Amino acid sequence: MTTEGDPAPTRVQKFGEYVSDAARAAGYDIDSPRGGGKKALAEKAGMSHASVSRMLAGLTIPDPKFFESLAGALSLNVGRMLVEAGVISERSLVREERRPPQQIDPREMARSLGITAPEKVEAFVAMAKVLAEGDQDEGARRSA
Repeated sequence: MTTEGDPAPTRVQKFGEYVSDAARAAGYDIDSPRGGGKKALAEKAGMSHASVSRMLAGLTIPDPKFFESLAGALSLNVGRMLVEAGVISERSLVREERRPPQQIDPREMARSLGITAPEKVEAFVAMAKVLAEGDQDEGARRSA
């Protein structure tokens, strides 16, 4: 928070405020010296207590290797946290969210669903192929 005449907060300060708010929202008691919230957050994120304290105070941004574990400990989207840290731009985050999904091999999907009998796997693959072709046909009809 700045008042009139105060300089705008730095990127590090904004990140510290963002993570502090997220820590409170996640139930970490980071404001009480004896609450143990900073220590609990440090343990869950795999960071040192001192690093967490400096980060929450708006003095540092953690090493990038901790972003995923920190986001997980706070139930945050790691991409959003990277934007708040100034590591990536909002534009690149939106671009990443729009990336088309990767193709999934129907045989791998069948196995991941617990379908293991060869005849059932083949039936699953055939059904996936029919459904995918139907979607392609429908898309072609819409664009015509």
